[in-house]
Amino acid sequence: MAAAENDRTFDPMIYDALLELATRIGGRYVAWADQAPSEAAGGHWRNAGIELRRQVRAVDPDDETAIEAKRAELRALWAAMPVQAPALVA
Repeated sequence: MAAAENDRTFDPMIYDALLELATRIGGRYVAWADQAPSEAAGGHWRNAGIELRRQVRAVDPDDETAIEAKRAELRALWAAMPVQAPALVA
């Protein structure tokens, strides 16, 4: 467990915060899939949501360093995501 590596107490709520952030991003992908102009575009966004969930499930809920790294990655993704789906290049 990462908390054993230092004197800080590990707060398991950071994993819950990671899951909440992934839920927000996943919801955006669902909205983009629903609004997609084609079946291919909708499939692209559904697959993006599946990949996001796969990546988040791969994070060890007891590894503070891994959780914080994935949270930082997802915070940057969320901050950069437009409300409307970006156009996909064919």
